Amino acid sequence: MSKILSDKTVVQILVQQCVHLGLKEIVISPGSRNAPLILSFNAIPEITCYTIVDERSAGFFALGMAQQLKRPVAVLCTSGTAALNYAPAMVEAYYQEIPLLVLTADRPEEWVGQADGQTIRQSSVFANYVKFNANLPVDAKHEDDKWFVKRTLAEAFNKMMRPTTGPVHINIPLREPLYGRTSPYEIKNKVITELVPEKVLSETQLSTLAEKWSKAESVMVICGVSTPNKELEAALNQLAKNKNTVVLTETTSNLKSEYFIECIDRQVFSISENEAALFKPSLLISFGGQIVSKQIKKFLRENAPKEHWHVSLNENYIDTFQHLSLSINMSPTSFFKALSLQVKDVKGRYTELWQNKGAKNLELHKAYVKGVDWSDLKAMSYVYSHLPEKTDLQLANSTPVRYAQLFQDVIQGNTFSNRGTSGIDGSVSTAVGASLVSENATMLVTGDLSFFYDSNGLWNKYLKANFKIVLINNGGGGIFRFIPGPAETQELEEFFEAKHQQSAEYIAKAYGLKYYTCSSEEELKTEYNEFVKEEEQPALLEVFTPGEKNGKILRNYFKNLQSDL
Repeated sequence: MSKILSDKTVVQILVQQCVHLGLKEIVISPGSRNAPLILSFNAIPEITCYTIVDERSAGFFALGMAQQLKRPVAVLCTSGTAALNYAPAMVEAYYQEIPLLVLTADRPEEWVGQADGQTIRQSSVFANYVKFNANLPVDAKHEDDKWFVKRTLAEAFNKMMRPTTGPVHINIPLREPLYGRTSPYEIKNKVITELVPEKVLSETQLSTLAEKWSKAESVMVICGVSTPNKELEAALNQLAKNKNTVVLTETTSNLKSEYFIECIDRQVFSISENEAALFKPSLLISFGGQIVSKQIKKFLRENAPKEHWHVSLNENYIDTFQHLSLSINMSPTSFFKALSLQVKDVKGRYTELWQNKGAKNLELHKAYVKGVDWSDLKAMSYVYSHLPEKTDLQLANSTPVRYAQLFQDVIQGNTFSNRGTSGIDGSVSTAVGASLVSENATMLVTGDLSFFYDSNGLWNKYLKANFKIVLINNGGGGIFRFIPGPAETQELEEFFEAKHQQSAEYIAKAYGLKYYTCSSEEELKTEYNEFVKEEEQPALLEVFTPGEKNGKILRNYFKNLQSDL
C-alpha cells in the first residue's frame, strides 16, 4: 500500500478485507462521514476509485459496470438521504441479479433520533432488496470486533456471488474525528471458502425429464433477460432442431440461432383464437430474468400448458405464467446441456408451425415498415438495423426496449436493459457505467422522459469517445398513447404522457457530447451516418418524431399482422 490509511481500525479492516476478497472497483460519492473510507480506498493501488456526485446515478453507474464485468463493484456514500438514493439501483440489482457491494457511512447509534444532522435509521434500511446486510461496530479495538468485521465481509462477498448474484449492504457507523491517518495496521485477513456442490440431475431424473420432453407433442422453451452465454446457446440450438420444440427468445435474451423464434410480439399478436390450441405448448420450460413481451405472458396464462418447468438457481418459485408445475433448482446451462444429449427427436409439426408463422409475419413486417410514415417505428427501424459492428446496445425503458423486440432479427451484438424492475430512472447512468468497462462501443437508445429523468448520468468525467446516445424525442411518454387505458383519458397529455417541448441540445453541450438532430427519415439517414462515424468525443443524436401519431401507427402495425385472420 502506497499511502497511509484512516486511523480507524474498523475502516482499515474493511478496506483490507475488500482487497483480499477481490474487490477492484468502487464508485464514491463525496461526503464527510465517509471520509475515513474515501481516504483509505483511495490509498490502495489494487482498487480503482471513481467519483459520481449524485448517489442515485452512482448506484446505476456501478450497476452498469458490474453488469459488464460480472464481478462485484462497490458504491460508497455518506450518511442520511445519500444512502436512500441508492435504493432504485439496489432494487434493480436485486431483481436483475447483479453483484453490488453497498457501503454506507453512518452516525453512531446513540445519535439516531436526537435531531443531529444527516442522521436517519440506516441499519437494515434495504433489507427487502439485498441478499445480506450488516451493521458494523463503531470501533474494532477488541479482538472479537475485529473477528466480526472480517467474518461479516467474508460472508457478504460469498452471498453476493452464490448461489445467484445480487447486492449486499454494509452499514458503517463512524465517530468523529474522521480525518485522522496512520500507517496500515498488520491485519490477518479472513477468508471463508464456501463449497457449493454442483447441482446436477441424477440419471433417473435426467432420464425422466428427457423422456417427457421427447414424448411431448409441443415443447416451448422461453428465455427472459440473460447475459451472453455460448455454452447455453449451443445446447439450446441443438434442442431447437427437434420437430416438437421451439425456443423463443427476446432481444435481451442475448441468444442467437437460425433455429430460434425471435420477435415474439410479432408472432403472438398474429395468433387468432382459433389457432391458439395449435400454438400453445403442452410442455413449457422457462428460464432467465424478466420477459418483456406482455403478449406472450398473456397468451401462456390464457392457454395453459399441461406442464411448466422453471429452471433457475434462484430458490424462489417463479410462476410468471401461473401454471408452474416443477421448479428445477440448477443452472440453466447445466440443465439444457444435459437434456440436449438425451432428448430424442420425434415426428411433429410444432416447430414448422412456428417457423411458418414467423416467415409470414416477417414479410408483413417489412412491407408495413417500408411504407409507414415518419414515426417512432420508422426511426427505430433504421437505428436498430444500422448498428455499427462491435457495439453493445443499451435499451432504456419503456418504449425503446419494446420496439427493439420488433427488430430483434436485425439487431447485432449484445443487448442490455434494466428489466429487473423496468424503471426509467437509471438508464443513462447504467449505460455510462457499462460503456466505461466494455471492450465494445456502447449505444444507448432512450426515450425523452427516461433521458431527461436521468440526465445527471452524464455529470461525470467518464464519458468515452465511443459512447453514443440515440434520443427518441416524441414530446412525452409515448407508450401511454399505445397501452390500453391512458390513451382514452382526458388526463393523457398532462399526467400520463407528461407532454413537453424540451430538447437535449444544451444538455449535450453542457456535458461535452457532440450534438446531432433530425426530424425526418431523410435527415435521419444523413445525420445517423455522421453520428456513428464520430470518434473524437461522445455523441448524442436527438430524433424528433410526431408523438400524436406514434400510438396509431403502432396499433396499425399489429392490426396488419392480423390482416388475413
